Amino acid sequence: MRVWQRLWRRAWRLGVIGVTIGLSVSSASAFAEPAKAKVDSGITRALAVERAGRVSDLHYALRFKLRAHAESMHGEEVLLFTLRSGAGQADLPLDYRDGTISSATLNGVALEPLLTNGHLILPAQLLHVGENKLGVSFTSRVATAGAAITRYDDKDDGSEYLYSLFVPMDASMAFPCFDQPDMKARFSLALDAPSEWKVIGNTAPESTERNGTSTVTRFAETKPISTYLFAFAAGPWVNVHPIAGMPDVYVRRSQLKRAEPEAPQLQEITTRGMKWLADYFQQPFPFPKYDIVLIPGFPFGGMEHAGETFLREDSVLFRTAPTESDRFQRNILTLHELTHQWFGDLVTMRWFDDLWLKEGFAQYMAYRSLDSLEPKAQAWKHFYEDIKPQAYGIDETEGTTPIFQNIPNLKDAKSAYGAIVYQKAPAILKQLEFQLGADAFRNGLRIYLKEHAYANAQWSDLIGAFQTASGQDVRTWADAWVLRRGMPEVNVNYRCDAQGKLTELRLTQKDALPDGYLWPISNEVWLGYGKSGRASVRHRVNWSTAEIVVPEVVGEECPDEVFANYGDQAYGRFLLDEKSQAFVRQTILAGALRTEDTDPLLRSQLWGALWDGVHVAQSPPRAYVELVLANLPQEQDETLARIQGGHATTAVQRYMSAQARSPLAMRMEAIVTHRMLSAQTTGLRIVSFRTLTAVTETDAGRATLKGLLAGKVSVPGVELRPLDRWNLVEKLILLNDPEAASFFAAESKRDQTGDGQKYAWAVQAAVPDSATKDRYFAQYTLAPTSAEAKPEDWLTQSLRPFNAWNQSDLTEPFLGRALDQLPKIKRDRKIFFLGAWLGAFLGGQVSPDADAVVRHWLSQPDIDPDLRLKVLENADELERTVRIRQRFPE
Repeated sequence: MRVWQRLWRRAWRLGVIGVTIGLSVSSASAFAEPAKAKVDSGITRALAVERAGRVSDLHYALRFKLRAHAESMHGEEVLLFTLRSGAGQADLPLDYRDGTISSATLNGVALEPLLTNGHLILPAQLLHVGENKLGVSFTSRVATAGAAITRYDDKDDGSEYLYSLFVPMDASMAFPCFDQPDMKARFSLALDAPSEWKVIGNTAPESTERNGTSTVTRFAETKPISTYLFAFAAGPWVNVHPIAGMPDVYVRRSQLKRAEPEAPQLQEITTRGMKWLADYFQQPFPFPKYDIVLIPGFPFGGMEHAGETFLREDSVLFRTAPTESDRFQRNILTLHELTHQWFGDLVTMRWFDDLWLKEGFAQYMAYRSLDSLEPKAQAWKHFYEDIKPQAYGIDETEGTTPIFQNIPNLKDAKSAYGAIVYQKAPAILKQLEFQLGADAFRNGLRIYLKEHAYANAQWSDLIGAFQTASGQDVRTWADAWVLRRGMPEVNVNYRCDAQGKLTELRLTQKDALPDGYLWPISNEVWLGYGKSGRASVRHRVNWSTAEIVVPEVVGEECPDEVFANYGDQAYGRFLLDEKSQAFVRQTILAGALRTEDTDPLLRSQLWGALWDGVHVAQSPPRAYVELVLANLPQEQDETLARIQGGHATTAVQRYMSAQARSPLAMRMEAIVTHRMLSAQTTGLRIVSFRTLTAVTETDAGRATLKGLLAGKVSVPGVELRPLDRWNLVEKLILLNDPEAASFFAAESKRDQTGDGQKYAWAVQAAVPDSATKDRYFAQYTLAPTSAEAKPEDWLTQSLRPFNAWNQSDLTEPFLGRALDQLPKIKRDRKIFFLGAWLGAFLGGQVSPDADAVVRHWLSQPDIDPDLRLKVLENADELERTVRIRQRFPE
């Protein structure tokens, strides 16, 4: 243990730190004029580069005083850092905002406790080459929303829970720091909290000391980590299922009963994943321990703090009756956050423009590891179904960006989060592994992790590691896929002679956007022979030109169908040619294709290609819905049944007129009701129940929903969970069913839990009248710090019912006002709220008039470029809806 740590802890025990600082402040005359450095708000790239070049060897010793129901947190800090020789004589800004500093000393001399644009300026004349010591006493905000330290009030038992969330640059809302990812530091933490609370940190507790009604818990010093990876949680947490050698799982005590059957599964997949990843990377688990904390109302699926992952409680403890796909996604989330301990925590991107270095790899390796751990789970099929559509959905819009995103200031880093890093990045990594080969890909990752352990890296470092491992030119590939936006759209053309032999097969690529880019592509072309019964044929193609002829297939029997992305190795929209599309339509129904010709992934891809035809306005929505209605009665693939039902619901509710929609909706209701009651597997019955809830609009459908709520109808083998029931109530409300109010009252009485209160508030946003919409929108515009403000997860839960699909006339007047709120949302809300906001308000519209409102807003001068891109991204589906309705007005 370092001498300074022992002294600091001794000072804490004796209570002299505050006294020393206070005495120093009283004699604040060490220099005539306080430094008045000019510094921008946020953390600019220029400031970050300058600081990282001057400062090294950081050690934070932090003490936080946490008190029940307090709106602030008092803290004391000693920061040691080394100023490099030749670093220049200049002031050094330290980041801190949203709080107050009562006193500060630098190298024993008092500082003016003033903040400039969110920075405490450390004056040049007090800085030393070599070691420097800063002492600060401060008070930071604690709130239910909009703060780096979040308080959750458990309405079930009156308990209170606190947790930190610092990504991307909110550590500086909690304590003064150099809040940039490439200034890694070692952290020593002491938490002074009520004695009945459990406190959890990045490392294991070293000691505890009782002090009246509170206890001070001191944690071991961390490995070098970035500020956004430092974290703690405090409250009456319960260790659910402690098992030696497995991670501890903590849950709020009111949810212990729900967590008990789920925790062992979480621990088991984590333990197996930890061993698999350590072997694959040839790098042992990087930190001394690993805990999982289930956080209620958490704004992300999870957050990978070093040695201490936070998972959203609802992602683990399902609020609806779970399917196998739901459990699969929980495993993916668990392995994603676990992988971050290597990709993100051990090796951290230097700047948030390389966010994909952690998020893309964590997502890809989650599927990669689960494919090995659970081969029967069909991880790569799920990858195609869950990852690819979201990536393509943004990459076809004018709002898309390159994977490498220019972030001039960390206050804009929230914009980097989205489908580009979470879905596109892992998708192109799948293509890269296919191109390099599994061994070279793995060896490149091993080189990268070894060379940059406990440090920082950028994307060129990773590309260099791949080049070393493979001997291939990875740079050209990366320049195309990492530095450019968009994606290719690939078409197939082929000719056969009179003898039924292929004479030519040609692939063409074009940019899905007007940029005119060409991409290096590695794919497999599949030739199917359903009529003749002969085995299918596959050929690998590597190309980077506008078109390529595949000579290897010349002389093959003329195929019945061709698909150019067998195995889903390549990235891009791969459309079916006219002949193949017609054949697939005839044979895609469950059981109609030969199993030796069509594996589950290929069948899912062919269904996806049919939907792509609708999506790009080539095929009528009605034809797709009719195909789904013919297939669903016999579909045995749970995930495909969910996807087909979801796409068909989108088609009838968004792409079709009311006159054309109603008969199809009625037929779909009848089919999924029958499946809900009689399908062979529990998962298919649950999927059918969810589809029925989504698609219902007729009297017969509403009667079934009311029967489910009243207990007159049941789903065999399935007990509806609270959120299932609230979703039924929501549907009755948005359809203005005459009995909706009575069912709402009954459910409110039935479910008086804290989550029940949230759902009850959220579903009422669907009430179809202007007064209700006005009231909820007024709530949305309150500042998070307002006493009347609802927690952020309550707002998110209500956005969809507010913008119900059949209430666009009521919600269109709010569209322009919703867009005007974007600067405030970007500034005050957590990372993913802005996307949820835009997705709900734009997704609730289908008319040319609504599209005109968005276009008018975009025409304004001086719009934040980042917000412009986000609006363009989300407006694409509205434009597409208008276009499809105009082309197929049935």
